[in-house]
Amino acid sequence: MAKAKKKAAPKKAVKKAAPKKAVAKKAAPKKAVKKVVKKAAPKKVAAKGPMTKGAIVDHLAAKLEVTKKTANEFLNELNVLIYKNAKKSITIPGLGKFFVQKYKKRNGRNPATGEKMVIPAKTKVRFKVGKALQDAVYPPKK
Repeated sequence: MAKAKKKAAPKKAVKKAAPKKAVAKKAAPKKAVKKVVKKAAPKKVAAKGPMTKGAIVDHLAAKLEVTKKTANEFLNELNVLIYKNAKKSITIPGLGKFFVQKYKKRNGRNPATGEKMVIPAKTKVRFKVGKALQDAVYPPKK
């Protein structure tokens, strides 16, 4: 005998409540607000360790009232100027003088082994601190 399939009973239709319509509220007219542009206060340099390039750029930008990009370009161009002219010597007023100094070969010894050796001749870039900077850092005694 073949099994008879049972038919599923029809489901009752359930009426769903119609969604409530949102009542549109009229927005109050917006008042004209004056935008006040405040200049950023210059950041104070913290005395925690050496000053970074970013801190120098921030300080220059705030002090000279230019963008950070302009201050960064100025600092980079100053570096390039010093690189190109250090062989001839370059003096930055109030700061000091960059120049090249040649050293002759000399006798020395290896401190670990005590072995005598010859230290070859070399050329170094030197910086001599200017009087204004020296007096600013270490005031003269009276």
